[in-house]
Amino acid sequence: MTENIKFCVFLVASACAGFFCFQSFAFASDYSTPLAGIKIEDKLDFYIGEGVFQKFWVPAPSSTTASDGLGPLFNTRSCNNCHVNNGRGHAPDEKQSGASVPSFLVRLGKSYPALSDKKDRIYPHIGDKRYGHQFQGQSSPGILPEGDYYLTYSTRIETLSDGSQVPLRKPNLHWSSLNYGEFEASTGFTMLVSPALVGMGLLDNIPDEMIMAGADPDDKNNDGISGRVSWIVSDKKKLIGRFGYKASVATLSAQNQSAFNTDLGLSTPLTPSPWGDCTEFQTDCLASPNGNSAHLGNLEVDKQQARLVDLFVSLSSPPTMRNLTNDTFLQGKHIFDESGCASCHTPKMKTGDHSPFAVLNHRTFYPFTDMLLHDMGEELASGFPSFSARPNEWRTAPLWGIGVSEKISGRMGFLHDGRARSIEEAILWHGGEAKQSQEHYKSLSKAQRNTLIYFLESL
Repeated sequence: MTENIKFCVFLVASACAGFFCFQSFAFASDYSTPLAGIKIEDKLDFYIGEGVFQKFWVPAPSSTTASDGLGPLFNTRSCNNCHVNNGRGHAPDEKQSGASVPSFLVRLGKSYPALSDKKDRIYPHIGDKRYGHQFQGQSSPGILPEGDYYLTYSTRIETLSDGSQVPLRKPNLHWSSLNYGEFEASTGFTMLVSPALVGMGLLDNIPDEMIMAGADPDDKNNDGISGRVSWIVSDKKKLIGRFGYKASVATLSAQNQSAFNTDLGLSTPLTPSPWGDCTEFQTDCLASPNGNSAHLGNLEVDKQQARLVDLFVSLSSPPTMRNLTNDTFLQGKHIFDESGCASCHTPKMKTGDHSPFAVLNHRTFYPFTDMLLHDMGEELASGFPSFSARPNEWRTAPLWGIGVSEKISGRMGFLHDGRARSIEEAILWHGGEAKQSQEHYKSLSKAQRNTLIYFLESL
């Protein structure tokens, strides 16, 4: 009982600290302000959930059992370390220790050199037998971390039709230490930055029928765009994937709890292993103490804490679209449509009626995504398929809020691995189904390109 009281006091204190930070620093409000119109009790829980999101976890055993259980292997000690102010992460600088950048991750999976011709083939996400599903460079005392890595960058020049030249950088992964032996020969690697948590509750409440209605896997309308639904298998059920760069997670709660378990090594109701992503080859990890507590339902992140984080992430409002009546905005929208960008980055969506939060039901919003998988070309391919998504396929990234990205997290980095240092670079990396839009962008005058960027930065 005493520990529960301590936990509640900590949460309320953290929530109040977050509230006063919000009052004092306007930039933090763009990604972590509660949606207007939420119930007063939900607003209180929103700030308490923000406290759980921001708090630092510690390894077990600890005198504060409501906050222990970190690891034994992990990437970060806090959700907020990866998603600063709910913003996106960034890639390491060249030759910087990868383990020192918590918002950058290396995922591991099977490379499947011979992919099936069947478009509806679902590839299970199987990790490396020694290192699991994600490489973790941090560890609890007495446990060896998995190792470390660094990046170098290859640069090429993209020349536009007016002669302008834009340098594009591509990250190259190098292992500096591997503490548990070599990877399996079949293991592939995908580098990812943590995504911005913008309007996640709205995306979670888009009806399945609306996502499926936008799919055109065989390009029957001959527009060169063939978006596919991301189907995943969870508990022997076939579900539509919505979250993650590959749309490989079906619900927001599952996404949050997966991050708790894999990134921080914490047990949750959906992912009850207190050792996170440890494998059978990491025996010290499996034998180490954990923070499962009877008063928390024999978990480290119990149902109540998971619920509060889900509420905080679900009810965080997307930033308001700006400059709507400005002539430059309207001209930029015309260029956006003319370029074919809206074929994947669908401007408008509407939620259904299945959310536990009334404020999220029957709501029209503007995320600029169709929630479908699209071929983005070989240069952006990942190291392995994930469920329905082949290496060259990615879920259409929502565009809302990209104009305040640097203000929110202090760094600029777009695309799945943060390689693009500007919106322009991100556009120029588009290939596959988006190649025609990329070529259209290259054909624009400098003034037209600036107008399009102005429109995108206003979303």
